[in-house]
Amino acid sequence: MAVAPARILSEIEKYAGKARTEDPAKMRESVAAIRALCNLLLDEDGPVQEQTPRAMPLTPPASKPPISLGENKLKEEGANGDSLFDF
Repeated sequence: MAVAPARILSEIEKYAGKARTEDPAKMRESVAAIRALCNLLLDEDGPVQEQTPRAMPLTPPASKPPISLGENKLKEEGANGDSLFDF
């Protein structure tokens, strides 16, 4: 979801006010937040647009053959079935 540029600018103003009134460590945190907000604002391409999620394909790539585990069944004394959940 895209954020409106006016909202980003108001957040920058809020952090600028905090940077003027707090101790040096808090000032650095506020300036770092301003930098991140500026980068967010500069990275946007053109007007604010709704982004639609892209669907991922449900089928795996056909480059690998499927692995079959049923060829070499393990026979153990006391086992009562082919399933992992049969005890």
